[in-house]
Formats: sequence, C-alpha cells, structure tokens
Amino acid sequence: MQFITYQGQKFEVSDNALILGNQGIEEILKIIGLKELLNLKALFLFNNKISEIRDLDNLANLEKLNLYGSKIKEIKNLYPLTKLDTLFLSENKIEEIKGLSELKKLQNLSLEDNQISEIKGLERLIELRKLNLFGNNISEIKGLENLINLIELRIGNNLIPHEVLENCGGINSNGYANNPKLFVKFCIKN
Repeated sequence: MQFITYQGQKFEVSDNALILGNQGIEEILKIIGLKELLNLKALFLFNNKISEIRDLDNLANLEKLNLYGSKIKEIKNLYPLTKLDTLFLSENKIEEIKGLSELKKLQNLSLEDNQISEIKGLERLIELRKLNLFGNNISEIKGLENLINLIELRIGNNLIPHEVLENCGGINSNGYANNPKLFVKFCIKN
C-alpha cells in the first residue's frame, strides 16, 4: 500500500489513483512522496490553491489529471505526461490555451470557466474527443480544424455571436454543440 503525506496527514493511493481535493494545497512540491509514485495513473487535486503546474515530471504514467478550481494562470510543464488522456483545468485563471502540444493521447480536455479569449493551441491534439470551453471570453469559432475525432464540444456562455453558433448547427440549453463535427467543418472552411 502506498501513501503520500501532506501537512502531516497521510493519504492512501488506491487503484493507482490519489485524491487530494479540498486540501488547501498551494504547491504540488509540498506533497511528500508524490515523486515516488511512478505508476500513478490518476491525480485529483481539485479545489485547491495551486497557482502553477509543476513538479509532476516523474509521473510519466499519469492518465488523468484534475486541477479543477485552483489559481492556475498558465498551462505549462505538462510535456512529460505523454500518457495523459484526461485533463481538467476548469475554474482557474487561464487566459491562453498553450503547453498541450506533447499530449498527443489527450481525449478529454476541460477548460470551462477560465479567461480564454481565443481557441488555439489544439492543433496537435487530433485524438481529442471531448472539449469543454464553456464560460470563457471566446468570440469566434476557429482553431478546431484538426479535431477530427471530436464528439463532444461545450462552447456556450462565451461571446460568440448567435448567428455563428447557428451556422455551426447550434448549441443546446447546456451549451453543448448539437453537432461538434459541424464546428470542425466551419473551422476548415473559414
């Protein structure tokens, strides 16, 4: 059985997953023993106070990373996590989509409720199947042209004109694209 320690409290790794949500964590480095968890597949650090993504280099087998609800301003230092298929960065302070180009296995990306104004930085993520950009400052549909495997797109509650959304097949009341493939085709044409 594997454990890590944070502020004197032990947390157990269960089924190659570690859940450290709502712990007030400010720096990943202060999670004692995390670097030794070489076979860790899932790391849940939701609702903490983390402002910078770092100190995850040894977690090359990580498939799921949840940093939802922190204070992250920039997506960076994820390049060693080449097996990552799910990344949750919702409810942070991210202004630009970048630092994801090495995550070629990424299938599920959530950037809901950030401060993103432009869809870019997704060009190499051709395996992406689910993309959540709900509640940002995006004003135009572009940057999706390479996402040929996209089956779910949440794009509502942005600054995109209604007529543009309608030209792409529209969105439902929860902000999901009625037909994500039409959004991809729109980007290819324009």
